[in-house]
Amino acid sequence: PGFWPKPLPLQDKLPAATAVDRKCTQPADSGPCKAMMPMWWFNARTGRCEVFYYGGCLGNENKYETKRQCEMTCSPQKPGLWPSPLPLQDKLPAPSGVVAGVCYLPPQSGPCMASMPRFYYDARVGQCRTFVYGGCGGNGNNFETLRQCMDTCAVSAPWEPVPLPR
Repeated sequence: PGFWPKPLPLQDKLPAATAVDRKCTQPADSGPCKAMMPMWWFNARTGRCEVFYYGGCLGNENKYETKRQCEMTCSPQKPGLWPSPLPLQDKLPAPSGVVAGVCYLPPQSGPCMASMPRFYYDARVGQCRTFVYGGCGGNGNNFETLRQCMDTCAVSAPWEPVPLPR
């Protein structure tokens, strides 16, 4: 009551950036499923994108396949002002630690019963193909997008197949 005028209700007129900001303040939420997929989330307390393990279902909107996607959406800095990373720098390392090695593994659906379309690299024909992932287990030759598969395996896999250790 007094000197300053009452502010107008602007909640329904906020710019789209505010909705993005709200998304970026959500906590990391792995959801109830058990897939253990490495993803990136924006930690509003540290102001950085960090790795967490997503279960494969539910969770919230604060999850990204790459660090770059996370930074482009949530970082207060302007990623465009910095030099772009090399193509594989924002990818998470393959669980085996040897990127080319996973490209020779056969596709494995795993023991869980989800039905997730995924890509695997078929070293015999030198291209990425689709398979159905169950949501847990499996191996590193399991990519959410064709681009991830191609970036990881089509670039790093040599022309001659390497026999798998027995």
